[in-house]
Amino acid sequence: MTPTSPLYDSVVDLFQREGWQFAPVEGREIIRCGFEAQHTRVNIHLQVFAPMQALSVVSESDWKSADQKKRVKLAELAMRVNRELTVGNFEMDWEQGQLVFRVTNLFPEGNVSLSIIKGMVHTVISEMDRIAAIESQIHQAEGTDLLRLNLPILLSREDLLPPVPDQEQPS
Repeated sequence: MTPTSPLYDSVVDLFQREGWQFAPVEGREIIRCGFEAQHTRVNIHLQVFAPMQALSVVSESDWKSADQKKRVKLAELAMRVNRELTVGNFEMDWEQGQLVFRVTNLFPEGNVSLSIIKGMVHTVISEMDRIAAIESQIHQAEGTDLLRLNLPILLSREDLLPPVPDQEQPS
């Protein structure tokens, strides 16, 4: 068994303490998991970069292989949402036609904050869930309906947003 970093051990301990199911990736400081959110199931992976004391948490949309026109709309969606974000960012995996949301944090040596890690997990789930309904509309639209999708209007619709609970908890 390969030794693991204290940061990775802290991530695993947090997941075990919270009762969150996960699958470690053999030989790497990566875990994969999924959570049921309001609009979609959010698959995430957490990767520790031990030499930098960094943790990256990434959520991936369920949609893959969007055609070229849909990729353009998805990239516009990511750009528009990113303008409003303070923590993390959406990225477009152009080859796969998929959106991902990434948040990364650097931790001081010997000072790992479990509340920050938990917040990172909550953030990637919430942000991916927040755009799921709009992303779904992009993937379902064809032809002129796709061209007519007005992303600024869709992003302003509160009925498409998941409710914000008092204490957000991944399922």
